[in-house]
Amino acid sequence: MLKPSHIPTIVELLAEGAKDKPVPLTTVELAKKLGKSQQLASKHLDEMEREGLVERIRSRGKTYVKLTKKGISSASELYASLQAAFGVGEQLLEISGTIFSGLGEAAYYTSMNGYKKQFVSKLGFEPFPGTLNLRLSTPLDRKLKRDLASSKGIHIEGFNDGTRTFGGAECFRAMLNEKTHCMVLVLERTIYDDSVLEIIAPENIRKALNLKDGNRVHVRISLRDSSLS
Repeated sequence: MLKPSHIPTIVELLAEGAKDKPVPLTTVELAKKLGKSQQLASKHLDEMEREGLVERIRSRGKTYVKLTKKGISSASELYASLQAAFGVGEQLLEISGTIFSGLGEAAYYTSMNGYKKQFVSKLGFEPFPGTLNLRLSTPLDRKLKRDLASSKGIHIEGFNDGTRTFGGAECFRAMLNEKTHCMVLVLERTIYDDSVLEIIAPENIRKALNLKDGNRVHVRISLRDSSLS
């Protein structure tokens, strides 16, 4: 949780681009931007560095500041809280794709206890073995998949079964063809690139909607962290 006194500094660093790269910034410059004293700006940066929110890099006589993962996460939490407070509606992504058959490995992975227990506890259901795979053919749909991959959903932890390590995943609540509740999976480790979207559900979606390879479907995905209800 961010201290209220650190919020203006976080906002200024985001505006300067410190989320993506180190930016040159002295405490004198920061103080002018914030309308505060240089001593106070320096104190806040020192506190934020100790708390792991920012890192400072000194090179060739200049000081560069960058938000850490913890700092970005804290800013994201603040943003989500403000959205909720102001009643901002949930953000949605709408993606279309063509159904195709995968290699059949997903049925094995989704049935593993390390994943299945988390699906039940975090998503509220045990998924039908396997995933429904969609091929994304347009540049826009592939961009939306990349946007999804950088978003935070319901996190499924990776695990080790004593022999090998399995990666985690982010899950996003979705609606398929305006009819069926489902969850979109974004896996940490996958053989697919951004042209494929993988979906799980409590039921056999293919059978329930009479879908076949080559059918085109539409998916509405929520970027709000929530379980399937």
